[in-house]
Amino acid sequence: MKSITFASGTIVTGSAVAQALVDYVATLSGSVTSSSIDIPVQEANGTVATHTIVLGSAVQFDIADIDGVVPGEDEEVRFPVPSMPEEKMVAVIPDAVEDLDSANFNQAVDDIESMLDDPSL
Repeated sequence: MKSITFASGTIVTGSAVAQALVDYVATLSGSVTSSSIDIPVQEANGTVATHTIVLGSAVQFDIADIDGVVPGEDEEVRFPVPSMPEEKMVAVIPDAVEDLDSANFNQAVDDIESMLDDPSL
């Protein structure tokens, strides 16, 4: 099991969940995207509850082993690895908007030119 310390506090979860979070945040490097992810977390009374965390490329956290806790078979059952959202390709959006603006501009120019060519106007 691992403890994960964020700026707002510390949570305890399974080793595989902690590694999945590290791997996921690494894929967001340089991205402006963030995602909310539901993960299993051990509460102070020993029960497991689902917590929603927000991760992005700017999120910083520290992961540490919990002293004296040896991973058991039940860790995978108690702390299943969540499916991570697919990274959003935010960088593609400006290009799409630029293409749309170019298309709109070209259409406006064509409309003006056709009006200028129309002898009835």
